[in-house]
Amino acid sequence: MYDTILVPTDGSEVAVRAAREAFDLARATGATVHVVFVVDESASSFLLSGDSMAQVLDALEAEGESAVERALAAAGDVPTETTVVRGMKVSEAIEEYVDRHGIDLVVMGTRGRHGVDHLLGSTTERVLANVGVPTLVVGDDAADEV
Repeated sequence: MYDTILVPTDGSEVAVRAAREAFDLARATGATVHVVFVVDESASSFLLSGDSMAQVLDALEAEGESAVERALAAAGDVPTETTVVRGMKVSEAIEEYVDRHGIDLVVMGTRGRHGVDHLLGSTTERVLANVGVPTLVVGDDAADEV
């Protein structure tokens, strides 16, 4: 059914829930789960230059590695691949990753750390609109209680 599942993560609780769902699916299908954090270069590119920007991006990469490790907590024996990538737009970086790695399914949270009171976050909306594979969107605890 699925050979490769992608979980984009930002370290948020809903991203961790999405990772748990992906690992459950992978156990059932024998899939490999790719866990990816995208460093959003666009947010810092117009504010900083030179060494300052490099330091900020390095700090964001370290944050990304921590987010990936948090998502991996539920992996158990599921085969995984992890990476931290840089991109000017998070949604486009996710779409490119899907294309480059032959991803069969994307599992992601409804919204990330910067989510506001919308049903879906803007990154999730863009991925749903543009990625060419099935996408499972996982909500937070509040959504499960409704």
